[in-house]
Amino acid sequence: MVARARGLPDVLARGPHGDVLGWAALSPTSPRPVYRGVGAVSVYVDPALARRGVGRALLGALIVASERAWFWTLEAGIFPENAGSIALHERLGFELWACAGGSGRCRTGDGGTLRCYERRSAVVGED
Repeated sequence: MVARARGLPDVLARGPHGDVLGWAALSPTSPRPVYRGVGAVSVYVDPALARRGVGRALLGALIVASERAWFWTLEAGIFPENAGSIALHERLGFELWACAGGSGRCRTGDGGTLRCYERRSAVVGED
């Protein structure tokens, strides 16, 4: 995956026949040194597998991998219409901290308000 090629944590879930069930990865939020240790989270789960624990397993594994790589803050931008993703992130300790109007495009192609969630590590500190 691209994240791994950049030295960033990523996780891939495969089914028993090698088919991709989903993935989770981090990307840097900024190239500036002050933001080292802050990563933007991306999670994808095959829609046919929604609500079966795949997303929870992927995001949980990504959190562990991110802390091993000394990430102390994870950020996720989620559209309000994506209730499943919001619930997943909240269950794993992400908290809503901002809303950004018109900063993204949802599946319909419309600009929308993006909810910004953040998770601070209890294991890795801001050194």
